[in-house]
Amino acid sequence: MSGGDRQEQILDITHAIVDAEGFHAATLNRIAAEAGVTRTVVYQQFGDLAGVFVALVDREAARAGAQFAEAVAQSPEPAEDDGAFVHAFGGVLRAADAHPATWRLFLFPPQGAPPELHERLAQAQSLVRRYFMDVLLAINPDLPDAEYTARILNAAGDELLRLRLTDPESATHERLLAHVRRLTPTLLRQTI
Repeated sequence: MSGGDRQEQILDITHAIVDAEGFHAATLNRIAAEAGVTRTVVYQQFGDLAGVFVALVDREAARAGAQFAEAVAQSPEPAEDDGAFVHAFGGVLRAADAHPATWRLFLFPPQGAPPELHERLAQAQSLVRRYFMDVLLAINPDLPDAEYTARILNAAGDELLRLRLTDPESATHERLLAHVRRLTPTLLRQTI
């Protein structure tokens, strides 16, 4: 197995352990055993356990970021309605369904997570809020407090994604998208 393939294998195993049981359960011995390698191989690939965790967080942050970017890139241009938000949220819902462990890592940060997870999460939330602010102001340049409105949309979107991941039978795409359709017009049409 090539070095890159071995790293991906180790990260996949680590992610599965972390997703099921948390970071505390992902020990070097367990990761090595489940990968069918020695601890030395893990050390060679990542330096130490902290290196494994940081590599995992960086890989999953890049994946989630790419999925979000794809969802918003495929959205229609902002218009006098909520179409861009609904379309983007639908894309993120599909990404969360396709890669639930990636999205759970950031929407439900496990105990014992390295500080890098929280740093990447803060960076991602900042980018998402910036996206919301840009779209909000394109739709309604007179919106009195686009920053706080973006924060509300970000928090609401996170909560709806959490519902999808924890209760997909009740939190269907149709139900969640209908809620986004009802929520955004109220926020978008605020005036001074």
